[in-house]
Amino acid sequence: MRRARAFGLLAALVGTPAAADPGTAALAPFVDAVAACAGRADLRLAVVGVEPGQTALSREQAEEVRLAVESRLQATGRVRLAAAADVVRIKALREGTTGLSGAEAEAQIREAFAGDASVFLVEPRRAGETAAFRLQAITRSAACKATSEPVVVPIRVGAGVADIDAVMELAVRAFAQAAPNAGAVAICPFVAEGGHSTCAGALTDRLVIALDAEARSANRILKGARLDVRRNPPGTTCEGPVTARGRFSQDRDAGGNARAWMELEFQRDGAVLAPTGRRRIGTEGLGCDPTPRPFLDHLAATARTDGGRLAVSATATPFSAGQRLEMRIESKAAQSLYCWVVAPDETAFVALPVRGNPASSVPLKAGDVRRYPRGYGLDEIVAGAPFENLFACFGVSGGLPPELEARWLAVAPGTESDARLLQAPEVLDLVDRIRATPGVTEAAARIVVR
Repeated sequence: MRRARAFGLLAALVGTPAAADPGTAALAPFVDAVAACAGRADLRLAVVGVEPGQTALSREQAEEVRLAVESRLQATGRVRLAAAADVVRIKALREGTTGLSGAEAEAQIREAFAGDASVFLVEPRRAGETAAFRLQAITRSAACKATSEPVVVPIRVGAGVADIDAVMELAVRAFAQAAPNAGAVAICPFVAEGGHSTCAGALTDRLVIALDAEARSANRILKGARLDVRRNPPGTTCEGPVTARGRFSQDRDAGGNARAWMELEFQRDGAVLAPTGRRRIGTEGLGCDPTPRPFLDHLAATARTDGGRLAVSATATPFSAGQRLEMRIESKAAQSLYCWVVAPDETAFVALPVRGNPASSVPLKAGDVRRYPRGYGLDEIVAGAPFENLFACFGVSGGLPPELEARWLAVAPGTESDARLLQAPEVLDLVDRIRATPGVTEAAARIVVR
């Protein structure tokens, strides 16, 4: 990454109003109504889920939808999440033979309602690859209720997804039997053999759903057997007394047809628990690309690009030794721009904004065209030894959330100092967090010196 640093690029910070995520924006009236019910603007909500016994969604789909609702509520910036047990299921089991006294069961029900209100998903319906339902919030005192307009979220469907969920569920059940007293599990992201594949992330998502469903199962709730599920960020060392580790791979049969495989195992203090072995899977319905790619290709292929908002290009492809390196940035909407230079070894450094350089932090307007580095009053960069990196920019309406922007600027270059070289775990974590920002747009171009 030394060569990338010599090409002190990336991260044009510019401010602009951008479109908010429509799914999140649609929840604003509901959040307003809940706040009025609770009598406070900063809400702590417990997202309970669908009623037991409903047949519109499978267990995994119901949990997938519940997690999607949590993400949308958090993205409003007005909601903190409270731990939520499935109180409906507790109530149903309370009336049967549960082994708990009435007082003990009622105490668990009250604890499950921690927060200002509990949010239920009511009237669920499935249509193809989407689920529709309403959110219904009931305050802790049960004195006030708020109901949303219909909410629609995408769900994973298809025989491939069902088969994968079945493998995950069996593995999780085998783990629960092998380690009944485990109180926490750290999920290590699936690893793709031969490079990076979005299917590794999709499989990690399905594992999170399976473990979260186990953690919220009626059996665990009634026994008070808490299971904390933690997803480790990609690129980090996965540690903990109990971990879940998976691998995704692809090959071809004798006829040249592609085949996808997964394997999953749990480990406790180094000992392997409940391994699935290598299982052939179908990836249809997962919404992922099984092809393993080098890191820069993967980063570019998964970018949330929109050429109608932001475009980045190199002024030459390739550059020759002794030639001036320059990137063209065209903003087609008002937005704040953050750019960095990423190397094949997954390291990176921020190029813009430059701390102490006001021109580099001015938001771009629709129609603005900038040249990096000269357009920001920075020194010219002349190509030297051969290398290949990626110049990538994020355009965000109104800028990144304050905490994330502060983190970005903390590693940015200054007028009298270099940018800090970011290692792979930081790079992967920043990519995930920035891409989760509502309304973000990406654009990237290769910097190739031959």
